[in-house]
Amino acid sequence: MLGERLDSWLRGHESLVDVLIALLLAACCVLFGLFVRAEAAYFLFSLLLSLPLALRRRSAAVCAIVVLGAAGVQWLAIRDDVGALPADLAVPLAVHAAAAYGPRRAGGAALAAGLAGAVLGGLSWPMLPSSATTHLLVGAFLASTVVAAWATGALHRVRLSHSRQQARLAVLAERDRIAREMHDIVAHSLAVVIAQADGGRYAASPEAGRSALVTIGDCARQALGDLRRMLGVLRDGPA
Repeated sequence: MLGERLDSWLRGHESLVDVLIALLLAACCVLFGLFVRAEAAYFLFSLLLSLPLALRRRSAAVCAIVVLGAAGVQWLAIRDDVGALPADLAVPLAVHAAAAYGPRRAGGAALAAGLAGAVLGGLSWPMLPSSATTHLLVGAFLASTVVAAWATGALHRVRLSHSRQQARLAVLAERDRIAREMHDIVAHSLAVVIAQADGGRYAASPEAGRSALVTIGDCARQALGDLRRMLGVLRDGPA
C-alpha cells in the first residue's frame, strides 16, 4: 500500500522529482568538492552537468544538449587537471532522458555524442600511467554505460507509447458504451411515446386519451432522468 502511494505520488509530481534529483546530485558534488578542496572549475562543471537534469522530462533535448556540451568542454578544459567528475553521472541520465522523452532524433544524437565522449574518456582516463588495455577497458565501460542508458530510455519510450495507446482504446470503448446506452434510452422512450400517441389519437373515450398522455409524460420524465444521470456521471467522473 505504501509503495503504491509513493509510486502514485512520484507519477503525479514528476517535474518536482526531477528538480530534487538535480539538486541532490549538485549538492553531493559540491560537498565532495569542499571536502577535497577542489578548484573553481570543479564546482562550475559540477553545476553545469547536474542542474540541467531538472529539465530531463520537460525539455529532454535541451537537457541533453547542455549536459553533453558541458561534458565536452570539461574534457577539453580540465581533463589533465581534474579528470572525471562525480557529476559526470549526469551524462547517462541525460542520454536516457533524450531517448525516453525527447524526439527520436534527439535520442540518436545523444547516443552518438555519448559514445564519442566514451572514446575521449577512454583516451584520457585513468590519468595515472596505464597500459593501452586499461584505457580500452575504461572506454568500453563508459560506452556500455551510455548504451545501457539509451536502451533503457528507448524501452521506456515504447512502454509510454503502449500505455497511451491502451488509454486511447479504453476511452474509445467507453464512448461506444455510452453511445449505445443513450441510443437505447432514446429509442425505447420514443417508441413508447409514439405508440401511446397513436393509441391516444384513436382512443374511443376521454379516459383512454388521458391515460395515453399520462404514459407519455411518465416515459418522457423517466428518459430525461436517465439521460441526466448519465450526463452527470460524465460531468463529475474522472477524465
